Amino acid sequence: MKNDNFKAIIPALKKNVAFQDDLVKKLSGITLIQRAINKAYDLGIEAKNIFLMTDSEEIRVIGDRNNINTFWDSNLVWEKKIYADKLWSYLQNITDPSDYIIFLSPYAPLLSVSTINLALSDLIKSKKIALKPFKEVTRHLYDGANQSGFDTLFGDKQEIHKIELKSFSLLTGNYFINDFEDQVGILEWPIKNDIFEIESHKDWWVCEKLIDRKKIIFRVVGNQTIGMGHIYRALSLAHEITNHEVLFVCDIQSDSVVNAMNNYNYWLGIYDSSKIVQSMIDLKPDLVINDILSSDESDILPFKRIGVKTINFEDLGPGGRLSDLTINELYDVPLYNSENTLWGHDYFFIRDEFNSARPHIFENNIKKIMLSFGGTDQHNLTYKVYEIIRKLCAENKIDIHIVTGPGYKNHKILQKQIKGDTGVFLTQATGVISNIMEKCQLAIVSNGRTVYELAHMNIPSIVISQHEREAEHTFALEENGFLNIGLYRKASFNNLIEKNLLKLINNKNFRHKLFLNTMKYSFQANKQKVLNSIDQLLMTKEVK
Repeated sequence: MKNDNFKAIIPALKKNVAFQDDLVKKLSGITLIQRAINKAYDLGIEAKNIFLMTDSEEIRVIGDRNNINTFWDSNLVWEKKIYADKLWSYLQNITDPSDYIIFLSPYAPLLSVSTINLALSDLIKSKKIALKPFKEVTRHLYDGANQSGFDTLFGDKQEIHKIELKSFSLLTGNYFINDFEDQVGILEWPIKNDIFEIESHKDWWVCEKLIDRKKIIFRVVGNQTIGMGHIYRALSLAHEITNHEVLFVCDIQSDSVVNAMNNYNYWLGIYDSSKIVQSMIDLKPDLVINDILSSDESDILPFKRIGVKTINFEDLGPGGRLSDLTINELYDVPLYNSENTLWGHDYFFIRDEFNSARPHIFENNIKKIMLSFGGTDQHNLTYKVYEIIRKLCAENKIDIHIVTGPGYKNHKILQKQIKGDTGVFLTQATGVISNIMEKCQLAIVSNGRTVYELAHMNIPSIVISQHEREAEHTFALEENGFLNIGLYRKASFNNLIEKNLLKLINNKNFRHKLFLNTMKYSFQANKQKVLNSIDQLLMTKEVK
């Protein structure tokens, strides 16, 4: 459809304002009237086809300065007699049967062009004369005269109601051929997303907050091989970001992300790896947060070219050196020189489940030990360690709580292997590992994020690096409360596990020393450092 066939009518009466001067007051720097005019332009409507109807001379001047048409009458009101005497003939004269007309309310500044275009397309297909948007709301209506005592306290009967939206209406030019009191065919058009309409000072305040918010995209990875750490970290940050719009994206291989996000009300886009960057650009973000392990230049440079800031987590790849900020909190010793990279445990923050967890007070006896080796446990250390310590723990009346990740392939085999063993508990893919840690005085774990969580919970531990990347994590030291036996080596493994566990069981003073070393760590405050960095980057965003 040509733009000449699309016309916009903007009704703007000061007699019908939500509060004094709201139509000419600046909302985040732009008046409601100007926003409505700008939206008409964004729809591709030319100035000659934009019509402002007002009773205000001040608003008329705004229309004149925008070179649009203005119908001005100080006595104008929205009532049937005025409509019949003054407006009907005017509307008939400015429209043609081939036209499509939008009545555009200034009080819906968040109404998107894409929503209007979709509605227009549906109107054209429907062959109806007019389109009226509405939304459905589910409410529990109160009727005290007809409610029992139970219903008064716990009644939850829900009713669905249609709410008319005044943000816009669409008409065909044929609407003005008939008499204005004739009934016309109306397409009732449901809107699922909330179109915010200003009706009070409070609405104004909320709307301004919504307009000023930025768009942040978290790009995350997660599957049986990589585990869930990246999505948990991203979610922990996202939960704290309330002033901005938060979106998540992942590639089609990240099935664990998709499964995890089903429990949260965040928007999630799933893309082919070759198209994910461009798809993110199409979403027009203000900031991209990458939690994808080692990124490439191609993951960062397209955003730099258009002025979009980037933050990367746990990234040793080429992209980590190009981002505006990279946070490598698991590496206390810098592995490369870069002014944009923050290193070390001062930037590690715990997951939300640990916020209310209770760190340990030292106990003379070990009652329970936890085994955990990440999402996949590639060397099956879970079973190997269990076999080494089962007899020793039984002799010392120490329970064993095994926690396996979602990608651990030997889970069912392990279930059979421990069947009948007393004091042994097995949990897979728990979302509340903090609750298990609260019950354990000792742990044997891989050298990842769990080490920091154990430090936060004041639990001395034996730490094993499963691969070279983990071996580069240098936090797990005796001075921090851990016995680090280094990279997994089959030849010396059994001896090292048994030797160090015996030392922790038999030498209470040594274990107490390790316990005291963990007590200097609490990682709750570190999240705010990261959130402050996010806010700072948003404030300094370049103009695209």
